[in-house]
Amino acid sequence: MVANKVVVTSKSGDDEQHIWTSTADAKFFVTKDPRGDTLGRGTRVTLHLKDDAVEYVEQDKIKNLVKKYSEFIQYPIKLFLSKDVRKQVEEEEEEKPVDENEIKDEGEEAEEKEEKKTKTVTEQVWEWETINEVKAIWLRDKSDISEEEYHSFYKTITKDHEDPLAYTHFTAEGEIEFKAILFIPSQAPYDMFENYYGRSSALKLYVRRVLITEEFEELMPRYLNFIKGVVDSDDLPLNVSREQLQQLKMIKVMSKKLVRKAIDMIRSLAEDEEEETDEDEENNEEESAGKEEEEEQTKEEGQEEGEEEQGEDKYAKFWKSFGKNIKLGVIEDASNRSKLAKLLR
Repeated sequence: MVANKVVVTSKSGDDEQHIWTSTADAKFFVTKDPRGDTLGRGTRVTLHLKDDAVEYVEQDKIKNLVKKYSEFIQYPIKLFLSKDVRKQVEEEEEEKPVDENEIKDEGEEAEEKEEKKTKTVTEQVWEWETINEVKAIWLRDKSDISEEEYHSFYKTITKDHEDPLAYTHFTAEGEIEFKAILFIPSQAPYDMFENYYGRSSALKLYVRRVLITEEFEELMPRYLNFIKGVVDSDDLPLNVSREQLQQLKMIKVMSKKLVRKAIDMIRSLAEDEEEETDEDEENNEEESAGKEEEEEQTKEEGQEEGEEEQGEDKYAKFWKSFGKNIKLGVIEDASNRSKLAKLLR
C-alpha cells in the first residue's frame, strides 16, 4: 500500500540466505542473496516507499501507528530513535605564544586550570526504545489482577483521569471464543447524545492482540455506547475488513454475549444498592426501641446517614449519568426489555 517495492531478506538455521522481492505489479522473485550470510539468523523487511508515503519514515508517525495498532503485542517492538542530549564541555582555548621571561608559580597554574570555561553543546544520540510496554491484562487470570491494575488499564485505553464506576472481565466460550474487559465510566461524556444515531460503540476489537477497529457499531447497541473496553478473539481472521465483520455470524454471537455481560454488570450495581437499603431498614428497626427523645435523635441521624450513603451510592451515580440510556434501551432492545425495565428508577 505504501511501497513501490518490498524486499524481504531471510536466513534460517543452516540454510542459505535468500531474498524475496515484489513490486506493485503483484509479481515476486526469490533468489539467493549474492552478499552471502549478512544476517546470521532472522528476517529483514525493506520497504521502498512511494513518493506520497514518505511520512512513514517520520519517527512520530511510526511510533503513533505502533502504539495504536500493536500496543498489546506480546513481543517487544523497538524503534531506533534519535534524541538531542545537552552536555557540558570545556571550551578549547587558543594557544598563546610562550613568553620565556614570564615565570608562574604552581598556585597560579592551578588557578588557571580551575578557571577553564565550559559551554553547553547539543549532541544527537541514537538508541533503541521499546514502544509497546503496556501488557494485555485480559490474557491474565482475574485472580492475579488487582483493582489498581484494572483502573490503570482503563485510564490507558480511554485517557480518562477518573477511575471507572464498575468493570467486568470474562472469557466467552462456545461457537466463538473471546476475552473481554468492559468498563462503566464514572460519568457521561458531555456530548453523548449529540450524535446518538451516528455514534458507534466505544469498544476496541482486537484479533490476536492486533487492533482491527476502534469504532464498530455491530458489537454493542447504541444505548450502551458509553461502555468502554476491549474485546480480543483468536477465532476471527487477522486480515478481516470492517465490511466483512458486519456479515460475519460470529459477530452477532459476540454482540449477544457482550450485551448480556454489560447488563449483568449494571444489574450488580443495582443489587448492591438494594442490599444497602435493606441493611439500613434493619438497622432503623433495631434502633427504634427506646425513649421518644432518643427515637427522634436516632431518626435524624439515620436520615443524615441515609442521605450520605445515597450520595455515595454507585447505582445512584450511574443512574444520574446513564439513566436516559437505560430508558432508550427499553424502547429499542425488545429482547432485553424485561431485564432493562428492572433497572429503571
